[in-house]
Amino acid sequence: MRRATKSASDARSLTQDARDRTQPVQIGVDVARFGTDRTVICIRQGNRVIALDQHQKLDTMRTTGLIVKAIAEYNPQAVRIDEIGVGAGVVDRLHELNYSMVEGVNVGNRATDPEHFFNLRSELYDGLRARFEEQTIEIPHDEDLIGQLASIRIEYTSRGQLKVEPKETMRRRSLPSPDKADALLLAFAPTPPATPYRLWT
Repeated sequence: MRRATKSASDARSLTQDARDRTQPVQIGVDVARFGTDRTVICIRQGNRVIALDQHQKLDTMRTTGLIVKAIAEYNPQAVRIDEIGVGAGVVDRLHELNYSMVEGVNVGNRATDPEHFFNLRSELYDGLRARFEEQTIEIPHDEDLIGQLASIRIEYTSRGQLKVEPKETMRRRSLPSPDKADALLLAFAPTPPATPYRLWT
């Protein structure tokens, strides 16, 4: 298997020139409930991550409250939340509160370019990889995040589709959930998903 990013040094390309503070804010949220996994809220403005907050052992209502607070502070254009599992309840509650910018994302869904990608998660991670290669992303000096990005592996299916290693496989390798990497993925995910990722901004 090859790695999703070439090496940890690729993920250390942190000082880019994309600092336009007039760009819209977008938020990605990887939701956990109780246990060792964390809820991570990633906030980016343009190509730069401006906040990466982590929380543990929160119920869905407290998680909802944190997102409401972030919306009030940053006025984001979009909030993308992993809606697999407990994240669906957070999405439903925010929709009930009339936050129209909130989008539930199921990364297990079909890719928009299924010829080349196994699922949406694989497609989005490939787009994230391209950003690092093209130096159109700036992330904080967070060793945890960098380690997660460097540890995610890829393979190819018998149909030639790129497939990013599932979380379950990472757990079998005794690796924690890539919660920060997944929140970053959602913050930089395109909207709406209508064309192959490389064409999205």
